[in-house]
Amino acid sequence: MNINDFKNHLKQGGVRPNLFRVNGPIGPSSIDPSGSFLVRTASLPATNLSTILVPFRGRQIKLPGNRTFDDWTLTVISDGEFNLRTKFEKWMEAINSTIGNVAEQPHDLTQGNVLTTGLFPTWSVDQLDRQNNPIKTYSFFHCFPTAIGDMALDADASDTLSEFAITMSYTYFLTSDAPDVNLTESVDIGGVGEAG
Repeated sequence: MNINDFKNHLKQGGVRPNLFRVNGPIGPSSIDPSGSFLVRTASLPATNLSTILVPFRGRQIKLPGNRTFDDWTLTVISDGEFNLRTKFEKWMEAINSTIGNVAEQPHDLTQGNVLTTGLFPTWSVDQLDRQNNPIKTYSFFHCFPTAIGDMALDADASDTLSEFAITMSYTYFLTSDAPDVNLTESVDIGGVGEAG
């Protein structure tokens, strides 16, 4: 193996971590186009498969168990009007009100398609190529925020913008090349990222 072999295997010059796009309605509100620009960091989700240990005469056989899905974390730059943070706070309030301890509307998971609003909408993250085209899309179904991170206030801070973290939980994710992409949701997730 030499440098030319390596170059030939590095298709399209590799994937750049700063070329991505996040889309999704912030709870009952509609998709906010500024979210696509002000999400500073996101991630492509980890895939987990649990292990079942079966003992046999002092040894253990490992069998595959069930899929599990980690929470998804975003870092959002705060806009000058606090628009995005306020929408996330209202989303959490709609799911469970601070004083009343009740929901604004039924917790109906059937309302989570890509372009619909509701308490548990679908979000997506696109990995983009250098022409701004999605290479692969991950769609997260039945999303809701479990934590809105604090925003530090500091009199000594300068040359920086305020930002906050959002932790989202979801039921499962599908990728744009998943074999079962249309079995459980009437969604063409290949074009999810086009909405922003």
